[in-house]
Amino acid sequence: MTEPIEPVVPVPTSHHLVRTLWAVFWLYGGRGVGLLWTVVIIAQLGIADYGQYGMAYAAFSLIGPPLDNPFAVRAVRESQERFLRERVTRYLLGLTLMAAGAALVEISYIAWFGLFVAGGEIILKAYQSHWARDGQPQRVAQLDTIRQVASVMCAAAYVFLVDDPTLQVASMFLVAPYLVIAVIVGFKVLGHRPGMPGPPRLIAILIGEMLGLAAYLQGDVLLLGWLTNDTIVGYYALTVTVTIAIVAVGQSFGMSYNRSLREGDGQLAAGPPLKSTLVLGAVAGLLVLIVGVVMLFTPAPTELALAMIIMSVFCGMRTITSVFQAVLYLQRRDTTRLVANISLLPVKLGLVALLAVAGAVGAAIATVIADALLLAIYAYVLYRKPPARKAPQ
Repeated sequence: MTEPIEPVVPVPTSHHLVRTLWAVFWLYGGRGVGLLWTVVIIAQLGIADYGQYGMAYAAFSLIGPPLDNPFAVRAVRESQERFLRERVTRYLLGLTLMAAGAALVEISYIAWFGLFVAGGEIILKAYQSHWARDGQPQRVAQLDTIRQVASVMCAAAYVFLVDDPTLQVASMFLVAPYLVIAVIVGFKVLGHRPGMPGPPRLIAILIGEMLGLAAYLQGDVLLLGWLTNDTIVGYYALTVTVTIAIVAVGQSFGMSYNRSLREGDGQLAAGPPLKSTLVLGAVAGLLVLIVGVVMLFTPAPTELALAMIIMSVFCGMRTITSVFQAVLYLQRRDTTRLVANISLLPVKLGLVALLAVAGAVGAAIATVIADALLLAIYAYVLYRKPPARKAPQ
């Protein structure tokens, strides 16, 4: 009786680590500039304005990533023809959101900023998608950094050069580079017939998955702002900003395996080694822990420092989860991710509401508990052993 032939999968090589390291170089250049902008807002405009900015950014996270997710997921796993057609639709969606945001400038800060940034990011991702498809996170991170630097330079120049700067006008300067990007990307991606990113059911699943994830990651900021005040939500939003900046290295590491996973039909042997993933998560968490401990010996508020220390656990777990998620994308386990994110959302928000009396520290504890559950679910789905088959009698 012949043995079954094992499918051939691409063997991961060291270039994945090289690409990830280059991505980290560019990524943290951009994240560093973003953190510098955070300092500028707090120093020049105040922690309350940063709380407003944090809620507006949370609104962007609830709009842009969910609508973009069907395009982002299919860009790394579908044929070239489908990819090019869906990229056109992706660009047009971004333009529509930017226009909607511009129309609301005088009505609601949170609404206009969230919509405009959502549209600008979707357009930028439409251009970067061919690099993501080829497993080149370093190029994606490089363009992100260039955009970030341009945005912060425009906004910081306004804040420091005028006598009485406002968050509204500073934010307009911050998003101005997206207008230039929209024009440039239009010449690159238009020219193909638009295509929808899959059938309606798949689109709904992928939007729902990312909406659940966005609400999971940012909904607590909005809820905490409603239950407490702008200062407390500013503390917590700052810890989220720092941790998510570091977690992005896990996303880059997972992205570097997009091509090999696609060619290997999503098999674990073609993806990131588990040991490397765990080491990456441990290092990421340690970085945030060091930041929090150092803050204890500075004039920074104790509540902020303690929240940062607690969020170091979240950072380590979320880095590992980001790598696992990249594998699940290529395994087409879309419903699994949707169910996991949606089911844990009420758990996390319920914990935030329950622990809101502890301010930013309570929100950080709620986040760690919920993310531990998500990591456990992903690890079980990917690495559980199939049940042994009984031998025929």
